[in-house]
Amino acid sequence: MQVTSNAHTHTSLCDGRDTPATMAQAAYQLGFKSLGFSGHSFCPVDGYGMNAERLAQYCREVLVLKHEYQGRMAIYLGLELDSMSELPVAGQFEYLIGSVHNLQTPEGRVYPVDAAPADTAAAIAEFGGAAAYVQAYFAAVDEMLNSRPVDICGHFDLICKYNAGGRFFAEDSPEYKKSAAGVLRRHCQKGKKNRPVFEINSGGMCRGYLTRPYPDYWLWEILRDEESWVMVNSDAHAAADLAFQLAELTARAQAFGLKVVTIEEVIG
Repeated sequence: MQVTSNAHTHTSLCDGRDTPATMAQAAYQLGFKSLGFSGHSFCPVDGYGMNAERLAQYCREVLVLKHEYQGRMAIYLGLELDSMSELPVAGQFEYLIGSVHNLQTPEGRVYPVDAAPADTAAAIAEFGGAAAYVQAYFAAVDEMLNSRPVDICGHFDLICKYNAGGRFFAEDSPEYKKSAAGVLRRHCQKGKKNRPVFEINSGGMCRGYLTRPYPDYWLWEILRDEESWVMVNSDAHAAADLAFQLAELTARAQAFGLKVVTIEEVIG
């Protein structure tokens, strides 16, 4: 199976390694039909993401590439919008990936979900235990999807990044499954107006944290039963990662009965 698209990518203008031009050249050499750029939005609670100057440069460079590759490979200007970032100007981006990267404790302290295991341990302690931490994370995903006009839900269960082997919480526990499945089912259910596409993201696998994608395979059953659209992305932070496991996960998703779409189908 030939990989033709990736809509979740990061460049050196946020936390990626390579420039937009390098990413586009690599995608074209791989035979991609389309490439979406989705730099991180600026998140004031942690100072993370592209500030105003970087964001303007990002938009300029991606739009130049869009013109340069016209007729050869479609280029799309997107944004990965953090749940704690300000909404962008309407129409500024061709698509938005909605993601939860941070959680706020009842005391008001903010912890990153995916920065380091030590942060996860500290957050769990402040939330009063793993069960409360898990519940708070999926509640944040629920709120993000309720309140933000996102096209794609990014790495739905990112909370598991450092949880290989059940290091911090039991992913097979009834409490965990109830929290995760409840939110996913609510937002992907058949007939729901403006339901987002749910991303199958190989980023945790690519960087060696996990041996499965986001979301975990058991959650695919809900996506299939609700006939939800899914998009397979690698969350690439370097040109070398653009196609990581995309063909394999696409084939697996299709064999499982999922409707796999590309960015062109999402934004029309």
